[in-house]
Amino acid sequence: MLNSVSSLPGDHLGLSEYDDDFGERFRALRNGDVWKLERQQVFHEPESESWMAFLQGRREESLRLMEADRPALRTLFEGLTQVGCGVRRVRAVEKPFSTYLLWELHSARIRAQCGEDIRVITPEALSAFEQENPVPEIVILGDEVTYRILYDAQGEAEGAVRYTDPAVLEQCRAEIAALHEQAEPVEEYFVREVGGVEAPRAR
Repeated sequence: MLNSVSSLPGDHLGLSEYDDDFGERFRALRNGDVWKLERQQVFHEPESESWMAFLQGRREESLRLMEADRPALRTLFEGLTQVGCGVRRVRAVEKPFSTYLLWELHSARIRAQCGEDIRVITPEALSAFEQENPVPEIVILGDEVTYRILYDAQGEAEGAVRYTDPAVLEQCRAEIAALHEQAEPVEEYFVREVGGVEAPRAR
């Protein structure tokens, strides 16, 4: 399904529509996990102060901003646990690291330490799904909805395609869960592969 979901019909949502739809469904989620698959290596998040600081070479400031988010992240994941929900993410990582990916790995490590289940895979793990094109970015909320996130050429979010077909959700979730099972916890990956790696030039 991951190699064909992009060809399926769904509801096209602009960025504000997607934010509203996701937010409403996420707040109402009970006893169901959030699953994420992240494949792209380059994104742009101008709304994130930490990302912009990292992009501009202010690495220590960027990391301080990340650290400042810990209390809110702990509260978020503790609240989700109390209503029977977890967040499970699979992040594909290519080397050499893009500037964005290096920043995101720092962020992912903190999020994992606060309660999100984030694991790392290499592109080879996706080879069965990528005979023609890379797999898309996917987010699944419980048993309710699947989103294929859309980005512009610079990697900035511009909306999503929403799928409400249970068969699409179940198959995508099964495939992402299988990838998650074979993936490496981000903490272990970070300690071994990232450490003090300097940020490359933005690209």
